[in-house]
Amino acid sequence: MTEDQLPRERLFSNGATALNDVELLAILLRTGGGGEDVLGLSESILDGFGGLGGLTRASVKEYLSFKGIGNAKAASLAAAVEIGRRLAIYNGRDPSRPLSWRDELRNIQVRLSDEPREFIVAIFLGDRERFLSKEMISFGGPDGASLDIRHFMRVAVRLDAYGVVLVHNHPDGSLESSAEDRTLTRIVRERLDALGIRFHGHYIVSRLGIAAVE
Repeated sequence: MTEDQLPRERLFSNGATALNDVELLAILLRTGGGGEDVLGLSESILDGFGGLGGLTRASVKEYLSFKGIGNAKAASLAAAVEIGRRLAIYNGRDPSRPLSWRDELRNIQVRLSDEPREFIVAIFLGDRERFLSKEMISFGGPDGASLDIRHFMRVAVRLDAYGVVLVHNHPDGSLESSAEDRTLTRIVRERLDALGIRFHGHYIVSRLGIAAVE
């Protein structure tokens, strides 16, 4: 490979958009490892983790368990993934502005977009829709998760919540609500109404975006 074909030189000449996933990862890693040069190691990592999506789901410990990745490389990967997530979450928002529940909804969408399991998350709000807490209420397998209504209500009461937003992800990427989703929405609304807590909605998130359960 000539010097002008190396990833860093190609980036300076043609811009980052001209590089493929292997080349971009090679720039982050800087050097090879495990008996491979940096491009070979980058290709092995992407194959091993199932592409960039797999890298975003992996933990630092999983990075370190891969042959050729040491502490420095694992730290670089984890930092790059987290920067990408935060950029997606901010999406033009002033980071100094307090988070609204809609910001938190976007945050959850980014965090769960590549999850292979289904999670149910509740956003609890104070007066004037002030953010109180975000709680993982339940998780299941790729086919769904069940909500423990009693636990959910206990948390809302313990936090003295004025409002609640319910969120769950669809690992298959679909944003279409099921009959079960609509039934859950009705039950949660009825239980919260009985406690005098406002229900701000039930939302589905996936890699394709965010949709309200009607």
